[in-house]
Amino acid sequence: MTVCLIQIHEAAGASALREALASWGHPVIGESGDGTLVIIADRPDPQWIPPYGAEILWWVKDGTPEEASLVLSERSGWVVRQDRPMVEVWEALERIRNRDLGSDGWLRQMIHLATLDELLRPILARAIALSGARGGAVWIRQDDSFFQRCGDGFPEAPCGLPEADALVEAGDAWYLCPAEKLGLLRLVEAKASRDPFQGWMKEVDDLLVKAWNLEQSRALSYKDDLTVAHNRRCLEVELPQAIRSASLRGESVALLFLDVDNLKDINSAFGHPTGSRVISTVALEAKQIIRTLDRLYRYGGDEFCIIIPGSSAPVAAKIGERLINSLVKSPLPVGKHQVAVSISVGVAAFPADADGAEHLLEKADRALLKAKASGKGCVMLAEETRNLDR
Repeated sequence: MTVCLIQIHEAAGASALREALASWGHPVIGESGDGTLVIIADRPDPQWIPPYGAEILWWVKDGTPEEASLVLSERSGWVVRQDRPMVEVWEALERIRNRDLGSDGWLRQMIHLATLDELLRPILARAIALSGARGGAVWIRQDDSFFQRCGDGFPEAPCGLPEADALVEAGDAWYLCPAEKLGLLRLVEAKASRDPFQGWMKEVDDLLVKAWNLEQSRALSYKDDLTVAHNRRCLEVELPQAIRSASLRGESVALLFLDVDNLKDINSAFGHPTGSRVISTVALEAKQIIRTLDRLYRYGGDEFCIIIPGSSAPVAAKIGERLINSLVKSPLPVGKHQVAVSISVGVAAFPADADGAEHLLEKADRALLKAKASGKGCVMLAEETRNLDR
């Protein structure tokens, strides 16, 4: 197997790596060609992937599971840390040659620590590559329905368990971890039979189950006690993750910070149970409006946050406007009264308005305060509050 070696950054063991490749019968043919690529870099990063070559072995100083998943979703291969024994490079090359993710090595160890979403991306990429499909998507089960978590080529609408069973029975989909029916895999115009990738997927069943169970247990600890939203603890974990993911992909992520208007007056006039109903109503309406990949959190009291991945602030503001209008049209019946439900919304986005999670939250909060000061029941963008920082 010929190897194209690309050295992005200096590495103390680069010469030893070249010698090892030669001794294993993998001659280095230069920095370009159609063979397997070996990239020497500080960290795995999609910007170093060239337009030529086949699979990639990343030989890196360090990296995160998310970084490894991202580069492997762009092109299949393996990731090995430079402080690992050189024999692991040989093992990785052998598995690349055999088109096998394998059961050892650094990536496998990282996947044990990865979230379910981080694990699904390389699995989907692998299934697409082995089947020759044009694309595909994965749905993950929640109760008796499946919700799309990654991929494209299919509608994002949830899929019920009977519909999923019918798709699998017809050969149009495959279950991930069939015993648990953990997830559903669908491919767009797969050319090869299911055997090559189905056998490989069985090797990662235990990893998927562990990641899924971990997600389920975390979901319980991250659930808000009153509403359908997640709690503040969950936001503090997931907002930095969303920003890191957006940064790696060169995308934007927007944050909506919203607050129920006049809740104290509602509590005084109708009692705190009615106030709690108002808070729950806002959460339910927001859940119906946002996409499956968007995340709703109760920040505390009558305040909520919504993370909108892949969105700019002006686009996310339209979601806030839809939510305001929807609530205005649906007052809460309390006895003979109709209680008006109103919210104010502040919107900020990374990287346009902020350079990190804490900064983004602060910017959205300042925009919310401006919306409150401007008469309530409206949306304010962070860019419209910049004069407050002067």
